[in-house]
Amino acid sequence: MLAIDKHLALQQQLFLEARLLDDERYNDWLGLIDEAICYRMPMAERRFRKDRSAPLAFGGGRIFDENKGRLTMRVDRLQSGLVWAEDPRNKVRRIVSNVEIWQGVQTNEAEVHSVVTIHRSRIDGEEKHFVAGRRDVWRETAQGWRLVVRDISLDTSVVLDSNMNTLF
Repeated sequence: MLAIDKHLALQQQLFLEARLLDDERYNDWLGLIDEAICYRMPMAERRFRKDRSAPLAFGGGRIFDENKGRLTMRVDRLQSGLVWAEDPRNKVRRIVSNVEIWQGVQTNEAEVHSVVTIHRSRIDGEEKHFVAGRRDVWRETAQGWRLVVRDISLDTSVVLDSNMNTLF
């Protein structure tokens, strides 16, 4: 069991993270990310209930599989002003809910499950919604909690959008 003060601090960290991303404070967001981050979104695998064969690892592929360097490149690209899908600027709002937090494998780690709903409005009448489950590992450091692992499970099996610039 995780102490209540750590539980509350981690929950607030998730809300802070969402606000930083909504406000396009990407460099501040990168400050919450551990150098050893594994940030992944597997392709969804949909099967009939009667199909009992072993699932493919990560659904057989990944939409993205990022480390700190790749996330930094994504942030640099978003801040470059050259991303056509971000001009005009998107209005993005993240809602983090269904937060559950447990003691992690290591004493300074916590496992966090949450659901994120993302609403993105780009141009009048053009709106996109994403709903995803997230399984995170956060590590407590001298500088605060840092995200070490994020596995994102998108609720749709097909990405119904022209780009995946969104950070979850």
